[in-house]
Amino acid sequence: MIQYRHIGNRVQNITSQVRPLIQHQHIIMKKKPIPVILGIVLFAVIVTFSWSRMKSRVDVTPPATFKKEVVRLAVAKALITAPVLLALHLDYFAEEGLEVLVTGEFSSGKGSFESMLAGNADISTPATTPVVFSSFERQDYSIFATYVTTYEGIKLVARTDRGINAAMDLKNKRIGMVPGTISQILLDMFLAYNKIMLNEVVIFGLKGHELPEALISGQVDAISVWEPHANNALYKLAGSGIQIPSSQVYRIAINMAVMNDYARKHPQVLEKVVRALIKATDFIKTNNQTAKKMISEILKMDESLISNYWKESVNTVSLDQLLLVTMENEAKWAIEHKITEIKNVPNYLNYINYQAMETVNPDLVTIIREVK
Repeated sequence: MIQYRHIGNRVQNITSQVRPLIQHQHIIMKKKPIPVILGIVLFAVIVTFSWSRMKSRVDVTPPATFKKEVVRLAVAKALITAPVLLALHLDYFAEEGLEVLVTGEFSSGKGSFESMLAGNADISTPATTPVVFSSFERQDYSIFATYVTTYEGIKLVARTDRGINAAMDLKNKRIGMVPGTISQILLDMFLAYNKIMLNEVVIFGLKGHELPEALISGQVDAISVWEPHANNALYKLAGSGIQIPSSQVYRIAINMAVMNDYARKHPQVLEKVVRALIKATDFIKTNNQTAKKMISEILKMDESLISNYWKESVNTVSLDQLLLVTMENEAKWAIEHKITEIKNVPNYLNYINYQAMETVNPDLVTIIREVK
């Protein structure tokens, strides 16, 4: 109100000073009416414009600050989650209007997934295995995007100084793996493929980040482990380490999983996450060298190791049919190995959230299902 009064007073002062001039001009209008009228009109325009500008300075309210939607993310900090790490590093989530709170960095997707199930996060970054294993007990979560697939994301790394040069040399050897993860699945499939019985090896259950050191120290003779741990172990073993070819017996899919209640309440958040991941995977494809350098700094690993891994993997956002097949095969494996008492394979169509992907780009969803 003080500002308005001040401006009004200024206008009144200007008017009082000008009124005599107008009256004087009125007297001489009879002699020179056109110039005088033009002068008065011009003056009125100037006063009106000045008043409008001064009024606008006090009337305009600054726009409200845009508030980003908050989402809690539990992330596995590993080479297989590179698109997520890049999306965080390059602020792609922020560009989409999200404030991502990283509630924990884990050495495995299983760790991130379990943190989400415990209520510490809304979204996590698991492979299919922990999703499948938990599906025998609960149905309150779903996968809404896959962003990395690879047949070489898990490797069998062994010590040649323990007499291991090929798959058959693993008999009677000690092998480390991470229970309940793709590490265990690959090892079991690898042994079956090479006709090695489980009772012909000694299995050690460890955490992902513990496996390289267990191999280097000699606690185990071989490990089944994901990147970057596999190449880190090979690098530190120098000439005494070997990767045993896995014959592409198992495709790994790394995913974004979400709690269903959160997804129902915040569907736009999932769409924004998908768009940010698409930006990140596109960045890897179009700026490969820069992306490698960034991931090298984030993970503190040699760029050559990243190059080797990216040659073996596909960084693309999708929901494809093989994702469903993989989950069903893992469930059958878990039932057969009595990891669960459940006898029937769950319907994994109910563990996929299609809405976000279909809204952003329906062509990326190729899972066969009945459309309601």
